[in-house]
Amino acid sequence: MIHPFLRRPGTSPRRRFCFLNLLAAVLAVIAVAAAGAAAGTAAPPSERVLVTDVVDGDTIKVLRGRRMDTVRLIGVDTPETNREGTPVRFYGPEAALFTRRSLLEKRVRLEFEPPDRLGGSRDKYQRALAYVFTDDGRNFNRELIEQGFGRAYTRYPFKYEQAFRNAEQAARAARRGIWDEAKRAAWSDPARRGRVIGNIRTNIYHVPGQRYYDSIEEKNRIYFQKEEEAQKAGFRKARN
Repeated sequence: MIHPFLRRPGTSPRRRFCFLNLLAAVLAVIAVAAAGAAAGTAAPPSERVLVTDVVDGDTIKVLRGRRMDTVRLIGVDTPETNREGTPVRFYGPEAALFTRRSLLEKRVRLEFEPPDRLGGSRDKYQRALAYVFTDDGRNFNRELIEQGFGRAYTRYPFKYEQAFRNAEQAARAARRGIWDEAKRAAWSDPARRGRVIGNIRTNIYHVPGQRYYDSIEEKNRIYFQKEEEAQKAGFRKARN
């Protein structure tokens, strides 16, 4: 189909040439925009950061350049320990302890999803959403699931989704962590959960009668049947 402008009598060859060039440029811009929309926005570059604090199993605080930021790990959900109005869940302190011992005061690499991903680049609490990779190349988000410290969180799609689903299936089959129903039942019964208490913030355990035994916050407590179990888990006994 010939554009009406080109059929107008008296249109000079030069004006036709300019019009065709302009039309071609407009079509090229439209084509590039369409291709970009189809392909999606590229993910931001990864960042090396320092982990300065651990909020719970799936949330950390990091130093990004000169500013502090809170990071929520993509694709994994560990039991709650730190949400206001929500009781501490089974294996939540264990997940938080694992994250503390693995990441605290260490440099890690943050990897991101594209900003136009369903679910966004930050959650409703304005926490940055990212994958955490350790210096030896481990995807720490997936490792939490593999070790039974959390479940795959698949409300929104993400690029490692199938690997995370597979990790959860393996942890379920092995009854690791949150999938250990016998441990869950014992933890749910105060009379069976053990009276030796380890504090995940200090790596110190307390026995009944010691000075700070009753003052440890529930979110920081790991229960053991025997002192030997606490010692094996890396805790040392309180002095008083």
